[in-house]
Amino acid sequence: MKRAVRLLLPALLLAPLTGCATARVPQFQAFAAAGTAYTQAVTGLITQVGNSAVDANSVKLLQSRALAPVALSDIQKQDQDMRDYLAQLNRIQLQTTLLGNYFQALAGLATSSAPESFATEVQSVATTLGGVTQEVRGTSIAQQTTQDEAAVAGSVGNLVVKEIQGKELQRELEARKETISQILQLQQTLLAVLGSQAEANARFTTAQTYNQQVVTPFLAGQVNAATQSAWMSERLSVLSQPELVAQVKTAAQAALSLQQAWNKLLTNDLTAAEVQAITDDLAPVLASLDTLKTQTKTSTGASQP
Repeated sequence: MKRAVRLLLPALLLAPLTGCATARVPQFQAFAAAGTAYTQAVTGLITQVGNSAVDANSVKLLQSRALAPVALSDIQKQDQDMRDYLAQLNRIQLQTTLLGNYFQALAGLATSSAPESFATEVQSVATTLGGVTQEVRGTSIAQQTTQDEAAVAGSVGNLVVKEIQGKELQRELEARKETISQILQLQQTLLAVLGSQAEANARFTTAQTYNQQVVTPFLAGQVNAATQSAWMSERLSVLSQPELVAQVKTAAQAALSLQQAWNKLLTNDLTAAEVQAITDDLAPVLASLDTLKTQTKTSTGASQP
């Protein structure tokens, strides 16, 4: 019930909008709420992508050991590669969290009774976000993207920030409109890469299971009328797109929707339906991550929240 209320928040906030300047505050609040949902989904999914990468690497080590002895230096090299990869994922998670913080700070600036002092806080968040984004761009994950930041900057640069009350908010939006759009574009391409990596890892870890439970019994003539239903179900499960991959694709689409919503927020064209659609799309992902957290706490003996 609490989640349902939270996911309906953007629509409730935007319901009274009429297009006048005084109605702009709810737009920023609603956009920040959608950004928070996005942040929670992406940071959770990135953790799962990292877990799947380590699992795939562990399977690789076990298979290598089954064929020949594995030297200590080999496993140490694999360990370091995994540490480096997880560190890159951590930087992307931090960038995502800071992006959500920035959206919240903008909403705060829109409602602040002391905009000049609050603007300093917003700028501090933005500066930190910019620094972390530069680090993210230097990762091997980002090097695999094909984003065109120049095209994004050109399209956003032509936008005129409309109907803003408060010179501090106006100044912040003008200064950061291209940067935020570029970061959201970067997030889209990063998630596309992570989705491909997650899919490759899932295929690798399930390959042995597929051979044991699908290929071998079929070739051995062990699939009969009594077992064919279970065999077909197992085959479909392994051949289907992994759930994590589908969820990462959903998050990438949400990043695109947020980028489009950001542009419309600047020009006072953002609608309640557009913001609500973002939270609706992310709701199943957030629910799945909540279930996974509960299962993890239960399996480790931790107390339930």
